Amino acid sequence: MARSDLPFRKDNAGRFVQWLVMVLVFLSAIAATVNAYTDALLTHWSRSVVGTMTVQVPPAAEGRSSSDAARDAEKVLAALKLHPAVASAKAIPREKIVTLLEPWLGSGAAITDLPLPALIDVQLRPDSTNSAASVADLVVKAVPAALVDDHRVWLSRMTDLAGGIGKIALGLVGLIAASLAFTVIFATRASLTEFMQTIEVLHLVGARDDYIAGQFARRALTEGIVGGVLGLVLFAPTLAAVVWLAKQVQAGVLPQVELPPLHWFVLALLPFLAGLLAMFTAHFTVRRALRAMV
Repeated sequence: MARSDLPFRKDNAGRFVQWLVMVLVFLSAIAATVNAYTDALLTHWSRSVVGTMTVQVPPAAEGRSSSDAARDAEKVLAALKLHPAVASAKAIPREKIVTLLEPWLGSGAAITDLPLPALIDVQLRPDSTNSAASVADLVVKAVPAALVDDHRVWLSRMTDLAGGIGKIALGLVGLIAASLAFTVIFATRASLTEFMQTIEVLHLVGARDDYIAGQFARRALTEGIVGGVLGLVLFAPTLAAVVWLAKQVQAGVLPQVELPPLHWFVLALLPFLAGLLAMFTAHFTVRRALRAMV
């Protein structure tokens, strides 16, 4: 670190900024990770459901036998296979449906004996226009009680949710940056007041405002980087704990997704960004204060 003519080691303002930067970088890392995970989860779901539909044929109700429900499912399946917009249509085995329900309903005879609907997985051709609407009309005409789940509607709602989370995360990062800037301003002003006599002596021996402001800026840069690194050190076990808790959730509830390398690169840059913000804020604050003293 460059030599300083100001006794910063006796100044508590710098240490306060360092601890505050630690907390702010920790919160920024959490906000950025939540946003990145939401985007990755949405991308995973988008790849899984694009061009797909699910048809539910209700189970046998009062006045209907299980054979009637089976015939309805076969009727819908046969109609789907003849539709030009359908690339493939296949019935999902009951065993797989039971497996999909296990994370929520558990396993055993209780779920096995439930009157579950027949599910048909439908893959649409990518070049078909208005294919989802025409397929839905076909299914309803074949079996009026059947339900068609167009995954694009659900995905659109999830996209809106992800967009909202992203805006909240971006707003949180903006508030954190503003909090850091204001804290550096007040801490720098407190240091200026404390070192006023030393600064006057430096002026008398020919020191310029840029020279004095540069010393405050270097101190702010160092404290910002150190505090940012401490924030990431605090964030690492927190992230590990969240990942461990997520793995305790039964498979199928939360899909495993990988965060992009860019996210980790941005996290690694957070201490340096915090240090640069603190440095420029301190330099601007000192220059402005010294000009006002003239």
